[in-house]
Amino acid sequence: MKKAMALCFLITTGLACGTNASKDEGEPVEQKKQELREGITIVNGVERSELALTMREMYDQMKTVRDSLARGEEIQTKFLSRFKSIHTDHATEPEKIDDVYNGMASSFLTSYERFEESDTNRVEAFNQMLDACLACHQQKCPGPIKAINKLKLD
Repeated sequence: MKKAMALCFLITTGLACGTNASKDEGEPVEQKKQELREGITIVNGVERSELALTMREMYDQMKTVRDSLARGEEIQTKFLSRFKSIHTDHATEPEKIDDVYNGMASSFLTSYERFEESDTNRVEAFNQMLDACLACHQQKCPGPIKAINKLKLD
């Protein structure tokens, strides 16, 4: 009898706790976004600027590309049109968007375009593109430097 009551208690407690779970649990990140103010979005409770979200997407794409290159797989890289928004996205710290940033953003886009168009030695072109990322991040936003360095291929 005690076992049956304990089992009922556990089931009831489990059901009660389960109904209090957030409805959006398990939904993709895109569905958890909430517009806060112009150019700023809340993702999973954290404020993110358009530029931060774009850069995160760039990192995720380049991680996939790096893994494919490391395995010797053929890759399709057609992200240039998406990445061009680094010139127009709202930044977390808008005061850091200046002529230096815009010059480095253009340099990155040129390096990325060279990588997309490269037929030979894609690893070298990939690493050069990452060097363009690092040049900007060393001056403007050092937080992701360690993660970017981990993307490099030998």
